[in-house]
Amino acid sequence: MIRIGVLFSQSGPMTVSEKAHLQGIILACDEINAGGGIDGRLIEPVIVDPAGDDRRYAELATELLVRHKVNAIFGCCLSTSRKAVVPVVERFNGILFYPSVYEGFEYSPNVIYGGAVPNQVIVPLLEYIFAERGKTIALAGSDTLYAREINRIVGEFVADSGGVVLETRYFDFGAPEDQFAAFLQQVIDGGANAVVSTVVGEDTIRFYEAFARTDRPQDGIPIASLTTTESELARMSAAARSGHLSAMPYFGSLDGQRNQQFAETFRKRFGENCHPGVYPAVCYSLVHIFADAVRQSRGSTDSDELLAALSGAVFKGPGGDTFIDVDTNHFAFRPLVGQSTGTGEFRIVWRGANIVRPDPYLVGYDRSLSRAVAT
Repeated sequence: MIRIGVLFSQSGPMTVSEKAHLQGIILACDEINAGGGIDGRLIEPVIVDPAGDDRRYAELATELLVRHKVNAIFGCCLSTSRKAVVPVVERFNGILFYPSVYEGFEYSPNVIYGGAVPNQVIVPLLEYIFAERGKTIALAGSDTLYAREINRIVGEFVADSGGVVLETRYFDFGAPEDQFAAFLQQVIDGGANAVVSTVVGEDTIRFYEAFARTDRPQDGIPIASLTTTESELARMSAAARSGHLSAMPYFGSLDGQRNQQFAETFRKRFGENCHPGVYPAVCYSLVHIFADAVRQSRGSTDSDELLAALSGAVFKGPGGDTFIDVDTNHFAFRPLVGQSTGTGEFRIVWRGANIVRPDPYLVGYDRSLSRAVAT
């Protein structure tokens, strides 16, 4: 038996997103175990619930590494919870497999970063908005480290590309729908071409429902999100979830036999009306990459051996070939922009021509977006 730690909130403000992460872990463990495990050894996920409390993330990470004797933890969604856990895995020489989009500007030799960083999603999303909608942007986010850092970066790109940030607003978790509605009507009336959103978790549902109640132009002003996936769309009314943009490395509507098989297995496990999104897809890939690394290490779960095997690892996942960048420990992705539909899926409206290597410190970008986006 090989134990892995699973550290996602199943209650609290991030429930809808972190349960989606958990689904990907469960699906991969089921699949690997049904195939005989890792060279005959089954994976046992030790699942704990920090309930959205950053201190509990650190406490439970310690418990997983010390009491349960796991070396690998799959977990965290918000950047504050990740930052609480990273010192723990470094202290005990464990490995954190982090599956969420985040703001970049971080590296740890004990972390495999599975989520997209700004150059992989902000750049294509802004280029698409500039080409298709215009350069007057409003920024809305949950009051999180991620949102503030992302909006700082977005503001730099917009300013250096001849655009305007009309308004920036942060909302406490649990903000009432009326607060969202008042802000959204204000920026719509002010001439925003799009609302770039880093609203997360349960609040995403109310944010989109509030948007649906606004008085806006016939051609529609989209919410353009870096955080909204199929999991959040599933909780909205059809009117609220239709016509908005998200930039992701994966959508459940992708073509290809590998993804069709993944989506079919996902629906059989979690419900016929469930559409997989980037969170379960990345977690699924991370568990398989971990399993491959254990095999390459001749069954060892020693962190140093696994980290050596993980460097540059490649996995043919639901979204295509995914590899871990040797220099940064981050995933390389082909970016996508999708438009949400009333059925809770995304229609892909733009695909990156190539896989984009992670640049978590944005050293390769001058913040001026001049390239046209082909649609």
